[in-house]
Amino acid sequence: MHTTLQECQGALEAAQGQAQGLTRTLTATLAHMHPHAAYLVLRRDARSGELHLDSLRTAGGGTQCDFDDLALLPEVTDPELRTAWGRTDPRDPQALLQVLRDLDRLGTPFGRLPDAAQEQADPYEDTAALLCLVVNADAPEPEGHDREVTARLALTVTEEVTYEFTTEVQLPAYIANNPSALHGYLADNEDLWLDDLDPVSGVTINERSLDDVALTLAA
Repeated sequence: MHTTLQECQGALEAAQGQAQGLTRTLTATLAHMHPHAAYLVLRRDARSGELHLDSLRTAGGGTQCDFDDLALLPEVTDPELRTAWGRTDPRDPQALLQVLRDLDRLGTPFGRLPDAAQEQADPYEDTAALLCLVVNADAPEPEGHDREVTARLALTVTEEVTYEFTTEVQLPAYIANNPSALHGYLADNEDLWLDDLDPVSGVTINERSLDDVALTLAA
């Protein structure tokens, strides 16, 4: 028995309708778990094409949760949503990922992270490689997200600097009469001029790098 084109078209439309309904269940569940989440951010593997979970972010791009550091999402207390998931645990990121991959195979479109959602993002992040599913574009930002806090930090900084200064030193006459030997002699005898080096004035900073930073507990 052959499947007619109309039957196939009807099945595809039914599958797409189910995918849309499942997408609504997914986004409603994430919004219930994280009321401040506006976007579910995903990454697509360049080689395999498969989706991977990245994070839940606010409308301004602040990270609500990072799936790399997450074991389980919060409990779902809404009985209707919990029933919709059946025996699948929506708190499990791997279960969410499987749903998303199924939706992807059914042709569910994933957009790009909006520019407005990158204000608080890492400036070095390749946001062009991100995909997103809108959870609730109107989700409010967490209270106090825009306030400033005082943090005590331990920093390690390396600078390459040039010092220019004038000093008087005692030199052997044969060195003073041989300018080509002067550089080597002073390089080997730093004690002749090092005490006169001023670490503040006459300094040109050629390069500076922040090697390490860590939050420390306030004293």
